[in-house]
Amino acid sequence: MWTSLSLISILSAVQFTLCDTQSNGIFEPYDLLFDNAVEAYYKEDWLAVILNMERALRNKAALRKIQTHCRLSCANHTAFGDPFPGVGVPIPGTGAVEDLAFFQRILKRADCVNACESEKTGPPTLHKVSEAIELEFKKRTPYNYLQVAYFKINKLDKAVAAANTFFIANPDHVEMKQNLEYYMMMAGVQETDFKDLEERPHMTEFLEGKIHYSAEDFAPAIEHFEAAVEEYFTAYEECRVLCEGAFNYDGYNYMEYNADLFQSVTDHYLHVLNCKQNCAVDLASTAGREKPFEDFLPSHFNYLQFSYYNSEKYEQAIECAKTYLLFHPEDAVMAQNLAYYSAVLGDDKAVNITAREVVKQHIKRSLLEKELLYFGYEMFGKTFVDPDTWTPEDIIPKKLRDKQKADKETAARITEEITNLMKEIETLVEEKSKDSSDLVKLVKDDINPAPAPETANKLPETLTSSALNGSQRVVLDGVITSDECQELHRLSSEAAIQDAFKATPSPHSASEMFQDILVLKALQEDLVPLKSARLFSDLSEKIRKLLESNFGLESPLYFSSSNLVCRSAIEKQEERADCLLISELNDCIKDPSAYSDQGYSAILYLNDIFEGGDFILTESDAKTVSSVVKPRCGTVVGFRAGQDNLHGVTAVTKGQRCAVVLQFTLDPHHNEKERLQAEELLKKLSSPLDADVQKTVMDSEAKPSEPEETVSVKTTEKDTVKTSTSAEQPTKATEDNKTDSKVIAKRH
Repeated sequence: MWTSLSLISILSAVQFTLCDTQSNGIFEPYDLLFDNAVEAYYKEDWLAVILNMERALRNKAALRKIQTHCRLSCANHTAFGDPFPGVGVPIPGTGAVEDLAFFQRILKRADCVNACESEKTGPPTLHKVSEAIELEFKKRTPYNYLQVAYFKINKLDKAVAAANTFFIANPDHVEMKQNLEYYMMMAGVQETDFKDLEERPHMTEFLEGKIHYSAEDFAPAIEHFEAAVEEYFTAYEECRVLCEGAFNYDGYNYMEYNADLFQSVTDHYLHVLNCKQNCAVDLASTAGREKPFEDFLPSHFNYLQFSYYNSEKYEQAIECAKTYLLFHPEDAVMAQNLAYYSAVLGDDKAVNITAREVVKQHIKRSLLEKELLYFGYEMFGKTFVDPDTWTPEDIIPKKLRDKQKADKETAARITEEITNLMKEIETLVEEKSKDSSDLVKLVKDDINPAPAPETANKLPETLTSSALNGSQRVVLDGVITSDECQELHRLSSEAAIQDAFKATPSPHSASEMFQDILVLKALQEDLVPLKSARLFSDLSEKIRKLLESNFGLESPLYFSSSNLVCRSAIEKQEERADCLLISELNDCIKDPSAYSDQGYSAILYLNDIFEGGDFILTESDAKTVSSVVKPRCGTVVGFRAGQDNLHGVTAVTKGQRCAVVLQFTLDPHHNEKERLQAEELLKKLSSPLDADVQKTVMDSEAKPSEPEETVSVKTTEKDTVKTSTSAEQPTKATEDNKTDSKVIAKRH
């Protein structure tokens, strides 16, 4: 049934696409359209670039849909399980007649597929493209050309979407990064314009579900995760059927390939099965992310069981828990969840609720394929790397199990040795850097008398990663003066600030009030003195540069958020939520394994006249404390925010504790918009008389920060957006795409 549903949705998409791509009666090869677009680009015919490149993208997608439609429909019409007249079900090897009947089915299916595809697209050879062109589309190069062309005709929303789509797959592309920075500053560009036009529906729904899930907004989370499951199986069937294409014979061309009938059938069929198994990896991958999401399909049901539980929908929670246990039957925590849900609903009702049939069939088919692939591995040496973590051990032949165990032990030992070596190198580099800084300071002190302590422009005293028992973490003392601390601390008590950003009881601590002040937003609303806002902006910029320097970053950091937060002790109220850690921004961390890489963070402390409120760094269990920092005026804690640096704040038991919390990203299009707007406002307020004059001058000159083309073509004053056609490989995503895929969102 689920295959039929998938087929219906795919066929609908094909019919729509065909109407679009064959409006002129000709289904043109997408490589030809791509070449036409590139040629038009060098002629600066921007409309022709857009027309041909958009059609190339549409035709490529349509070709994929047509191949899917034809192969699925022909599989249904020529199924091997159907009885053959006078023979029954054709099973090869049971006799000469049965062999003939079996291969007749194969011939009929081949004829069906060939006729179907030829009718819709023309001769098959017409749509064979080179590996070079395939690589260009895989790298999303068409969007590089499109962003230039759309910019030239002033279609900024489409230019931004194309640029962002290309950059997601090529995060190290310097010119496109600069283009995106420029687009962010342009009037009329909206945050919603930064789209990924190539993101697949199942991944879009999954990521949206995770966002709502993290916000504990479970109703929309359920909606998105359920949609993700449905889209997943549609995409999975499409991926699998497309594996039934040409076979490259492992380095041989067809004429050189020498094998008997059954050996050649075996080689090709094992190749197809291997491809089908790897659809799980393909669907768990998204552009710009270094690795696919681990345990991707099972994680949907892990999220769903907990979301349904929090929505008090126990029948669905039981169904999803049982479905998850199909993949991981030994998972003790999920078994406890299931027992709890069953007790709440009633065991007599729970026993009749079963796991989802679509998943049962999915696992059954997958395990049968794995058995064949492992047999091929053992008998014919056809390598198979199982993409799934849930495969039962008894599926794998014992000889291979022993080999895999030995390989894992070797890999673990090597990884541990490399980790220890990297820590030693990092420690040596930090000590060398500190020694060099001390030497420079000594030389300067010999040449110039030391100024008074309050005015000395000295380097902050430092605690390195090794001293803090971890990596990518640092503590800097004396970053700002006591006067600067007092100036920022006073902001929390300003009457206008207290009205706009009121302190409220912390939902995570029974004895604290929490106040979150958005200083830069307050500046725009005229709630803070200009002097204080400028100090806040300048000091946060100073801290940004200190972090870049201390961590030796090659790419610049961008502000993603800037907050002034204060915690005040109050008389203990009723008990709050049970959190393993509470962050500086008062986020509750219950599940450390779901804590993802979030760029870099820094906390600047403004006072020390309070009790409690220690900053702590923990091990990966979020319980074992590895370092404790006692806040005081001018101290900055900086770290890479992720699994390696889980952190939190202990409760303030007396007085008030204030700090500036800065979060940074390596992704320019997540730059904090309020900061950009505030900086512009600060510039205007600094010289209001000159503001109009400056604007007039800038309008009359070419914008120096505006991007420039990297392809050799003529440029005018406006012709300034870049493209690149070099074969750059996509590299690791720097920030927001990367999230922890191992979902542990379970009841404890």
